[in-house]
Amino acid sequence: MTESNHWQVIAANDFKRPFAPTVTRVQQRWQRFLRLFGIRENEPEEKNNDDAEMPDTNEFDRKPAVDALNHHFEEWIGKKESIVSFLIDPPFSGTADVARDWAKQQKWKLITPPDILEIRAVDINDWWKKQTVKNRWLIDDLARYLLRTADGLSFIRTLLPQMLNGEFGQGLVVCDSWMFAFFQQIWPLQLPRVYCFAAAGPELLQQVGIHATEYSLRKLAARVRGNVGVALAVWPIEQDKNRKLPELPGEANDVTAFVLYSILLHRGLSGNLLHEVLPMVPSDDLNLQLLQLEQYGILRCNEGQWQINIDAYLAVRDFLSRRDFRLDIF
Repeated sequence: MTESNHWQVIAANDFKRPFAPTVTRVQQRWQRFLRLFGIRENEPEEKNNDDAEMPDTNEFDRKPAVDALNHHFEEWIGKKESIVSFLIDPPFSGTADVARDWAKQQKWKLITPPDILEIRAVDINDWWKKQTVKNRWLIDDLARYLLRTADGLSFIRTLLPQMLNGEFGQGLVVCDSWMFAFFQQIWPLQLPRVYCFAAAGPELLQQVGIHATEYSLRKLAARVRGNVGVALAVWPIEQDKNRKLPELPGEANDVTAFVLYSILLHRGLSGNLLHEVLPMVPSDDLNLQLLQLEQYGILRCNEGQWQINIDAYLAVRDFLSRRDFRLDIF
């Protein structure tokens, strides 16, 4: 690790989101107050910063983040014990990509998720034999190991205790932050050895290619809750007067909230599986919601999977927060 690398791995319980400058916090409270009465007021415009630079893409150099993982897990790797650690992955943060790069560097096996039939059959032994892995491995998205239905949770409830008991050897499990919040609600035990990347502040935002004033970087870090991937997507849009971030339709309701929450929780769902997760919603209503949210730029359908658009994530999170859904802490 060097002083110029601002990536840091910490215990998930130690995560603290960045705070906005005082003036910005007052403005945000006023905006929330107005929204309670259905009033929308444009936020005060900031003076354009002539020195501000736009990152070329939403991608960033992951090597420094991989170096941070190496530094944090160095002692754990050296012990060669049958212990599982968890790495929390907020949406669009790039954490799973970093973990895959790290596992490839370490020559750890990338585990193939079970398909929907294997999840329902709960045949852990047969699924694990197909992995042909002896000891060290990476699960890069734990959300792919369950479906939030009556028969879709047994697989993960059976798998986790076996992992924690060391039956599969040493491994790293990447878990989406929304799924982790869901686990905390349904799982009777607290998961051990849970880590995450520290929230991005001005220094890390500069490191990944966003160059602006200290005030602007602090404001951005707070707005995206320290999420590098979201910052890289949001920053160019907020600086362009000809573009704006997507907003939910004015008639968004409880059904909209259930649809968005289910898609966030599973990191994307096909239309058929979404119908299974939300059996109380009539098919016509569900399909209408999906098409409308796609038209508003909130959702996209990628290879048959409905997913949240990265530039709509902040609006979706704010919408679910106002409707008292269980949020992640990131």
